[in-house]
Amino acid sequence: MKGIIIKNWQKIVTVTIILIFILGAWIAYREQIKPKTEAEFPLLVKDDLGRSVKISKQPERVISLAPSNTEILFALELGDKIIAVTKFCDYPLNATKKEKIGGFSDINMEKVVALKPDLVLATGGVQEQIVKELERLNITVIALDAKNITEILANIELVGKVTGQEKSAQELTTNMKQRIKKITGKTKDLTKAQKLKIYYEVWHDPLMTAGPETFIHNIIELAGGVNIFADAKIKYPRIDPETILARNPEIIITSLGAMGGATAEQIKTRPGWNKIDAVKNNRVYEIDENILRRPGPRIIDGLEAMAKIIHPELFSR
Repeated sequence: MKGIIIKNWQKIVTVTIILIFILGAWIAYREQIKPKTEAEFPLLVKDDLGRSVKISKQPERVISLAPSNTEILFALELGDKIIAVTKFCDYPLNATKKEKIGGFSDINMEKVVALKPDLVLATGGVQEQIVKELERLNITVIALDAKNITEILANIELVGKVTGQEKSAQELTTNMKQRIKKITGKTKDLTKAQKLKIYYEVWHDPLMTAGPETFIHNIIELAGGVNIFADAKIKYPRIDPETILARNPEIIITSLGAMGGATAEQIKTRPGWNKIDAVKNNRVYEIDENILRRPGPRIIDGLEAMAKIIHPELFSR
């Protein structure tokens, strides 16, 4: 009897060991095939200013210094981690309820420091000096300064990576890429003659437009247009009315927003502009600047709006 009990016990032990081995092997296999969608901290990334930035831990307290950055954070479901934004951050509605740390170039640095952020998302241009100051104060800061839609998509994925939201970022950019493809699928085969000449007005006093190496220029091209100031030497040049008249755009597009801007009707009544084809053919349009000039998730809304204006025959359905 004793021998039978011992044999049964040995069988139980043997089976248990085999089961533990099988379970361990299955877990190891699952870990091996499981997609790596979330970053492991600490991690090192490079921002749009070419800076190498170390992210020591997953950020829990984030400050945004630009409306586009704020929109990216909310799109990645990180609204609860945002502790402060600028006074221009008005989308989505919950952004307006956040603590304010100034405008765009007049950031209250003392307030930023006092809030003890784990991460600050800035931009380039006038904020480059702010980035340097934050760096000097040992505050982790990443600058996003996209020049085209491809870089906007990359920045969304970068924010996803440094905040532990890689999966959400990948889902968002995949959706954006699909929407881009639907548009470019209709515009990529247009002939040179079919690509209409576009004048985009950034500001009216003084007159300013978008040159190359800007996402607005990129949007015009993707939408099937030709930027008449593609040869500009700087991103956002000042221009004179005579040059616009000489280049004779077939479509004029202006943006209106919180800072104002010229309306389509005001543009049509400018002295001498009745000689421009766009005005003669009543092809002067307005687009909400927030969907066209913020390098964030809604930029695809801007691209879709631009495409429908330039080529309504392709996007009427």
